[in-house]
Amino acid sequence: MKKLLISLSALAVLAAASPAYASPVVPSESAVQKAQQFTKYYALRPNEISSLEGIYLKKGQQLTIFAQGSYAYYSVYDSSNHLGTFFNSNVGRIFTATEDGYLYVQFAAPSSYTINHITATYQIN
Repeated sequence: MKKLLISLSALAVLAAASPAYASPVVPSESAVQKAQQFTKYYALRPNEISSLEGIYLKKGQQLTIFAQGSYAYYSVYDSSNHLGTFFNSNVGRIFTATEDGYLYVQFAAPSSYTINHITATYQIN
């Protein structure tokens, strides 16, 4: 009986000392409504094209792309793979989803003698 009480108390101490990340957390709806932002880094050889980056948007959501680099060329495709636009500036661009689905972003490196480093920051509102 004494061993049973000791093992139960040890189990209670371990359960109370469990880390906070082990408990389930349900995000509130207001947290989901906030803007999401993430950054991706690309290193492209001359004349190389990156893979398509699919970003899911609901109708009415906006995607802002800030591409920085010496040669930050990129194309944006809609959910039916139609070429939307081709940009080559370091200015942030805003794209609004007209329907639920993916917008695809693809970077391209021009002919040069060095590796092209591109930092792309995506923000979803």
